Amino acid sequence: MKIKTLAVAAGVGAPLILTGSASGAFVGITATSKPNEFGLLVVNVYAVFDRPGEDSLQAVAGTYSAPLIIEVIGGTFYNSPFGNDLAPNPVLIDLFPSLAYDSFYTIGKKTSVGDQLVLTAGMPQLTGSQVKTDVAGWIVIPDAPQGNPFDPANSFPGNGQVLIGQFSTADGVGIRGTMFLQFISNGVLETQVVTFGIPTPGVLGMMGVAGLIGTRRRRR
Repeated sequence: MKIKTLAVAAGVGAPLILTGSASGAFVGITATSKPNEFGLLVVNVYAVFDRPGEDSLQAVAGTYSAPLIIEVIGGTFYNSPFGNDLAPNPVLIDLFPSLAYDSFYTIGKKTSVGDQLVLTAGMPQLTGSQVKTDVAGWIVIPDAPQGNPFDPANSFPGNGQVLIGQFSTADGVGIRGTMFLQFISNGVLETQVVTFGIPTPGVLGMMGVAGLIGTRRRRR
């Protein structure tokens, strides 16, 4: 097992990228804020890969040894009354634009165009200030193209990154999380624990750094 940590200073809108993969296939995660006209803090989290045709993301989860925790600092998750815990319907976004900034779990999809092919296996609803689990997660149906990080037609944005969640708040000052990823790299099933965090600019000034990011890797 290899363990690496990296402290990264970043403000809202700046990416948090963690490197630490021995094989180079899984680069890390990036978390960026999404501008909007509704005054929301909206954080998009992506898993990042660099081997076209050899990498695919399978699952995001919490385990007994690595619980999944996603929390809003000083507030609660934003939930649109027209959405759910999966990527929103684009037809409804046209009618209710704030739905585009809803909180949701995903693998590859930013909207529910076509077959979403994601199952939230026992995940808590994105309500309140925190979701936490050590026995649940969300998975992409095996062999679904949206798990391919280099497929722009099926997996947003298709540039080696795979969207794995959008987490929003109307009243919080930051969003942070820890999660367990499972993916295929060069035909090998691998796992890694990752963390992310983005505060508002004011919180950044008090904290000094946006977050401490660490990974643990094991090969099966």
